[in-house]
Amino acid sequence: MNLKLHNPFIFRNCYLSLLLLGALPCVMAQDLYVGPNAEFYLAKDLAFTTSNTVVAVDASGTFSMEAGTNWGSAQEFVDGNVSVFGAGETTLPVGNKGVYAPVVMKHSADVSAQYSNSAPSGGTNGTDVDAVSGVEFWELTGNAVVTLPWNENSDITSLVNDNGGVLSAVSIVGLNGGVWDLISASHSFTVTGDLLNGNVASDLNNEVNLDGFGQYTFGIDNQVVLSVNDLFLSTGINLLSNPVKAEESDIRFMASGEMVDLKASIYDINGRLMKRFDKIELSVGEGNLPKSNLKSGLYFLKFEHEGKQGVKKLIIE
Repeated sequence: MNLKLHNPFIFRNCYLSLLLLGALPCVMAQDLYVGPNAEFYLAKDLAFTTSNTVVAVDASGTFSMEAGTNWGSAQEFVDGNVSVFGAGETTLPVGNKGVYAPVVMKHSADVSAQYSNSAPSGGTNGTDVDAVSGVEFWELTGNAVVTLPWNENSDITSLVNDNGGVLSAVSIVGLNGGVWDLISASHSFTVTGDLLNGNVASDLNNEVNLDGFGQYTFGIDNQVVLSVNDLFLSTGINLLSNPVKAEESDIRFMASGEMVDLKASIYDINGRLMKRFDKIELSVGEGNLPKSNLKSGLYFLKFEHEGKQGVKKLIIE
């Protein structure tokens, strides 16, 4: 049996003496605690359960695993540092404060992960980063293709809807020298799921040097928001005032057909949301959006209707 026990740790209600004699085919434990400077090692093919309890790990302790191990659930996960030895594709079963947030890594060498269900460190948004989650973060090391999950605790709904409304713009960002940057190139992230449950993966063809960032969380790739295909070309939305003159108070547009619950958002050149309009009313196909407080410059006007989206360039004089 491949099990390493380093320094003090505690099994409560566990047949440890029988395990060490090799009498059991698996580890059956409850309330596992990995103490200061201790290490608990879980081999890939070892059946393991904590009987629906969370493994607590001291700040200086480590729960370690063999590469390729796939253990963990919303009832059984590790609150603390998880380290993986070797190369492979591994699920690191991390969580915190009752929230399970496993990291999937496809890695060429040793990796580690730890999760915190609290706001990440402050920082400024870097190039191509429109916004950053203020709910949770991970600490990661090694070299790997990384997949991070979200659930109802992650508030992806607010992150997406307040910053362009494009789910595919969700990305993984890392904090580097006080700046949140995309950990892979813009447009290279793979997003699956919906606003309540899903995940996002870094560039599937290139490992990320995870040691280059202090913390990781979800962000918005503003280049994805601004490059949404203009689906309104087929239905016909045209700007009647573009550029918008200094003396004009409204941005006027014309729609070729009736559009109920039409929405619009205005973004600046850096992808920041400036204004949002819900349930725009049309009169004989014409609509008006107040220009108030928009300074002169280039903007992007995004329309949304019945699941379709389209972006128009807008100039304010």
